[in-house]
Amino acid sequence: MSRRRGTLDLKVSLDGVPVGTIFRDRDGRATFKPDEAWVARSQSPQLSVSFLARPEPRRSRNGLPLWFENLLPEAATPLRTRICDQSGIRAGDGAKLLRLLGDDLPGAARVVGHADDVELVNAGPAKTPRLRFSLAGVQLKFSVVGRDDRYCLPVANDDGRFILKVGGEPHPELAEVEAATMMWARRAGFNVPEFEVIPPSAALDIPNPQGWGNLFLIRRFDRLDGGLRVHQEDFAQALEVPPEAKYGDHHEHRFSYDTLGRFVRDVAGDSEGLEFVRRVAFAIASGNTDAHMKNWSFWWPDKAARRPQLAPNYDLVSTIAWPAYGWESARAPSLALGFGRRRTLVDLDRTRVETFCRRTDVPNAKTCFFQAIERFRAVWPGLVVPERMRIALATHWQRVPLLKAYGPLPMM
Repeated sequence: MSRRRGTLDLKVSLDGVPVGTIFRDRDGRATFKPDEAWVARSQSPQLSVSFLARPEPRRSRNGLPLWFENLLPEAATPLRTRICDQSGIRAGDGAKLLRLLGDDLPGAARVVGHADDVELVNAGPAKTPRLRFSLAGVQLKFSVVGRDDRYCLPVANDDGRFILKVGGEPHPELAEVEAATMMWARRAGFNVPEFEVIPPSAALDIPNPQGWGNLFLIRRFDRLDGGLRVHQEDFAQALEVPPEAKYGDHHEHRFSYDTLGRFVRDVAGDSEGLEFVRRVAFAIASGNTDAHMKNWSFWWPDKAARRPQLAPNYDLVSTIAWPAYGWESARAPSLALGFGRRRTLVDLDRTRVETFCRRTDVPNAKTCFFQAIERFRAVWPGLVVPERMRIALATHWQRVPLLKAYGPLPMM
């Protein structure tokens, strides 16, 4: 017996444990209903800090419940467009897209089941491997496996262990700038996954890589050897805001680094709160104006732990290296989120730091913040940095008041 078009029945599991079902109600709204046995076990394994706080069902106004919508490639991004074109899925059909990608989502959650009354089709010529993984972000990226210093898309039932990011216009040297930013973070003591810059020739079956320049490769922190996965969720999921509100502007709440700092402390404890403070300091010091809510995540490397940790650093890019986002732009560069009740970089001084630290309510936050800035400056010499990034950061440290107080970055 065929199902009525429009039905939705998706089973959600974590580490093989059923955690709930996504279905469509009589009003046409998608609803996530937590599994009663899972809730009775104190939600072990944990899916989200948001469900721990509120274990009741989640109903969407349109599309999927927000936690699950944030599992998918964002709307109008190159990856989502490619996947939908290949599979004949309408770009706005999140339910069917979740069904297609449900076995290879960020973190450890899996989603399987039925969405609508037709089987997914492979539209278009099969000249390239089908993309059946989900990654967030506007930049075109692929989940890949490594074989003899070459990287290719995973075959069926095989997890990608790396993320391969594509650069090109309008961001020349994107791979090199991201690698330099990540190396700076590693030298400063941050947890940074293994990464490298590779030539297009090292990407075996990635569509049209030759025109994109070098590629940035980074090991996935949510995928381990032997097919094991580590669960994680980004801050947009943890706070259940739509992907388009990742820059903090939401009709119900406004988010800033100040409010996120308090959130991290409440969820993960004082030590992780201080780590968040250090990471915000690095975003300012490195001129990263795109550290939005989907570029921050919690993860659960210890499955028995009741509290998550901040996930390893990812998507750290000195965005001011390109004129459109730097000090040459028509508008003064601004942070992705508010800091001490300000966003524009020229407004960031000691007063803003004090406001930020007070509002986060993280103990010893101010001392931690300024010590971090000193550390970033101290480890800068000797870094291999693209010229565009070096020049942009020299200006950056002269124009941001709280950085200018430390003097210019030492010469390379």
